[in-house]
Amino acid sequence: MTTQPLVSRAANLSRRTLLGSGLAVAASRSGAAAVRSAAPSSPTLAALFPDQGAEALAGDEAWRGVTLAIADANRGRKQPIRLIRADATDPARTIATLAKADPPAAFIGTSSSTLSFVATAAAELANIPYIELDAPADAITTRGFKMLVRTGLTSAALAATTTTAIAGQIAPSWRKAAGELRIALLFDDGATNGAFAAAMLDLARQTKLPVVLTLGYATNTMDLASEIGRMQRAKIDLLIHAGRTEHVLLAYAAMATAGWRPRMIIGAGGGYAMSGLGFALGRAIENTMVVDTPLYDVSGPAAAIARAYRARYAAPPRSSASLTAYVGAQLVSGALGQDKPFRAALLATDRPRGALANGWGCAFNGQGQNRASFATLQQWRGGRLITIDPTIAGAAHPITSL
Repeated sequence: MTTQPLVSRAANLSRRTLLGSGLAVAASRSGAAAVRSAAPSSPTLAALFPDQGAEALAGDEAWRGVTLAIADANRGRKQPIRLIRADATDPARTIATLAKADPPAAFIGTSSSTLSFVATAAAELANIPYIELDAPADAITTRGFKMLVRTGLTSAALAATTTTAIAGQIAPSWRKAAGELRIALLFDDGATNGAFAAAMLDLARQTKLPVVLTLGYATNTMDLASEIGRMQRAKIDLLIHAGRTEHVLLAYAAMATAGWRPRMIIGAGGGYAMSGLGFALGRAIENTMVVDTPLYDVSGPAAAIARAYRARYAAPPRSSASLTAYVGAQLVSGALGQDKPFRAALLATDRPRGALANGWGCAFNGQGQNRASFATLQQWRGGRLITIDPTIAGAAHPITSL
């Protein structure tokens, strides 16, 4: 049974948004009372996740993981961690306001690389640590910031897992060399998926993977029929797609209309990972491969977190985003209250692979990037994602054609 963390909300959020979050402390009045009742020395974390727009669902899923981690961390603490949630839609303004009013020990977030670039820069200016939990764009941690740490993975890690899947599993099962495949890369031009595309193209050049078509599209696109038509004419047999969940729906709708699909699709990142896709697309999504953060296991620490999630939110986890956020927030809570400064304590954390609930370890480089995070290969089977990564114990055997 987890303890409820002390939760407050930024005051400028609407009642509809508050009720949609699923929090036990939904109204700003009761949240503020909880914060005032905390000891003055209680450390404060300010969580920034999008509350509106296309990334709100992923942001809320990550927030749920944070609340579970802080609830667990607060058990037995003399000074429980105070947790504030604020909308990341305008992160620079939000950070400036919170830094001036009541500076937290750290900011955490963000579920969006676009928002993370802005939020981390604002936190750097405020001289307050920012812990990025799940936004993967490589360049986030290459700007020389002194207040930034990222516990999650990078676009390069997603691209590496994709490349390994193609060369190690898909091509051999088709009795072809990887260089004989006809590959298309489809992506939206947002920061997260654009960064993946750049990493994927760079790795494809290094490994001589033949990307026949590279097709970018605007984030607000409403139709992918033209892109699917070009793939059909080019006789593409493997599609790598990095897009938001709504783009996944558009792509599969366009393939259904065209009466065509490639031999295999690999979806990169969280756009392919939400559980609702299985319901929305049914058998159309069956056997689609996905590279993303590790899934909840059916046994071990992640299973216990899934049970706590279900008990609190009356539903199973919607994606691995909550597990990713949980392990990041757990690392953050462990670094609070130590004798050394918070960021130094976090950077000094050293855990072997497998030590964290999702199978990650913890080993930060000089840029604050966790080098022990990694992506896994997954597949849609029977309306849900399962792990098919050969590096993961107990993984299922992959099906390499749709």
